[in-house]
Amino acid sequence: MLEHTLSDEEHSQILQTIEMFEAITQTQPDDYQSLEILKEAYQKVGRHEDSLKASRKLAEAYFNAGSYTPAMQECEVILVKEPNAPEILAMLGEIEARLQASGAAIASTGGQAGLTANPAQASKGEGSLIDMAGARGGDTGKIANLAERGDDHLAKFLIVQQLFPEEEVLTALESTKQLNKDLNGQALAVSLLDSLCKGNVDRLDLVLSALIDRTKFAYVPLEYYDTDRQIAPMLPDYLTLGRLFVPFDLVSRTMMVACCNPFDATGREAVQQSLDYTVAWYLARPSSIVKNLQSIYRLETRA
Repeated sequence: MLEHTLSDEEHSQILQTIEMFEAITQTQPDDYQSLEILKEAYQKVGRHEDSLKASRKLAEAYFNAGSYTPAMQECEVILVKEPNAPEILAMLGEIEARLQASGAAIASTGGQAGLTANPAQASKGEGSLIDMAGARGGDTGKIANLAERGDDHLAKFLIVQQLFPEEEVLTALESTKQLNKDLNGQALAVSLLDSLCKGNVDRLDLVLSALIDRTKFAYVPLEYYDTDRQIAPMLPDYLTLGRLFVPFDLVSRTMMVACCNPFDATGREAVQQSLDYTVAWYLARPSSIVKNLQSIYRLETRA
């Protein structure tokens, strides 16, 4: 049953969410976070068969990621509806065997070995679909240095991957740092990628592709998404305008946020600690993020 009767606007928004995340999961079938959102969206509009299919894909995605506890939970959800599903029973048996083997390994190594129950934690520091580092109730002292924006890490990545000459990157980095220094009010931050690509779409696409491969962030074509303008103000301006973060949709207890620098771990942690929601992170074009923020906050278009 639905939690409440959806308005026409809510129903339309959820259908758009479904369309968008169906496209994402077709190209990224192991994107467990997008599958979770898609499953919940199906449930909200009463498409229970589709929700069950999403659960199957989600169980497989978690299993492939080595995240056996949530994979087991998804299997149990499916077996409530289809108690004799052979492939799910087989997966559940494999999961239990691996968890038992993990328990034996932990016992033999004094608790230092084992299988990862949370792939977000496993990829901490390496980029991931969602980074819950310092989740709610954590040590806020860890995010005290909001001056750290991840631009140095991004610059190093661009140089190491030989996407731009080192001198060009360092010049753009210094300029970006100066422009983003002491931002206040409703001042929009500047993206290092924008500074380097200068509107060159092909060059930007190459960089985004490399970032997706490296960080495993899902990509969202924000320029085609009907952003929910009501949710951005749930975050303070210094995180949206000041760090180019765009909350673009809210499904159940998950807020979807687009960014253009996946290495800004400090900013992402600050977002998580500012909200009582799970945060799902996506990569988007800097220009699309800027246009969305200008529209949401009614700011003048940059020259």
